Amino acid sequence: MNKSKLKKTILHALDEFDNFIIAGHQEPDGDCLCSQLALSSYLRRKGKKTRLVSAGPFNRPEIKNWEKFFTNEIIEKDLEGKTLAVVTDCSSPDRTGKLGPSLKKLPLMVIDHHSSGDSFGEYLYIDSDSPSTTLLIQHIIETSGDELTAEEADFIFLGFCTDTGFFRHIGSGKPDIFQAVSRLVAAGVSPNATHRIITGGRTHGSRQLLGRILDRSRLHYNGKLIVSWEELKDRKELNTLDRDSDSMYQMLQSIGGIEAVAVIQEEDENIFSIGLRSNETTDVGEIAKSFGGGGHQKAAGCTLKGTREEVMKTVISSFKKSFA
Repeated sequence: MNKSKLKKTILHALDEFDNFIIAGHQEPDGDCLCSQLALSSYLRRKGKKTRLVSAGPFNRPEIKNWEKFFTNEIIEKDLEGKTLAVVTDCSSPDRTGKLGPSLKKLPLMVIDHHSSGDSFGEYLYIDSDSPSTTLLIQHIIETSGDELTAEEADFIFLGFCTDTGFFRHIGSGKPDIFQAVSRLVAAGVSPNATHRIITGGRTHGSRQLLGRILDRSRLHYNGKLIVSWEELKDRKELNTLDRDSDSMYQMLQSIGGIEAVAVIQEEDENIFSIGLRSNETTDVGEIAKSFGGGGHQKAAGCTLKGTREEVMKTVISSFKKSFA
């Protein structure tokens, strides 16, 4: 389906349905939640009913204040009437967590910018050229002929900055991205205020956690890959739920000669989430996909089971084709 027809299909569905369950992936980030919030605001302006759902948890300080707008369950009453489920910033149905079975009972729209994952949903707006899902929400609103409200622009810009590292991950030849951002600024966005939201409010424990992760990091493949890990007890000992992933990856990726980063985070006994980042040509999205995860060429993730030593060995081995 070409993009112009896809956009018309998406806009038609948003007009056709009366009620919307708007979901995202579990352990949401700014791009996920801001996509949900901006889309909900737009639909409510059109007289639609929306329900924001998220499996959580809301561990990042920049999104904590939004938790009160979301519920972590879908009840039978939510499934009544002419209702459409919309999943934003999510490349696989499994990533919606416990919400997945209920979402499958409804017609489903997926709005996403990840380059890898499992295709799902009847209505698809997936554009891996977009640096954030929030920019796709912006495009939907603008293509419909409506103007962004100041609050919607704030949501969209914050989500954009979350996924681009405040523009750090954007390469050359992308003038349309900056043109879209300029319209957000014209709508009232303050880059300075957004930067304070994203980078401020960190706990002392979160800084100590960064120290532990940096101290544990080890180089592999002649210094091209750096791998570190985090234990579940770390956050308990340091009295923090805050994961400052952006700062962590930024520091690890800034080391000379590094082409890829892998951070192994214990979520439960023998269950680990794997965060992957790439500086240059290594496609960590494909590596994550091989383990049932997803993401982009330069940022991706997955979940693996086993002991930490087993998981670490598996992760390191997955880069053999890239660096051997």
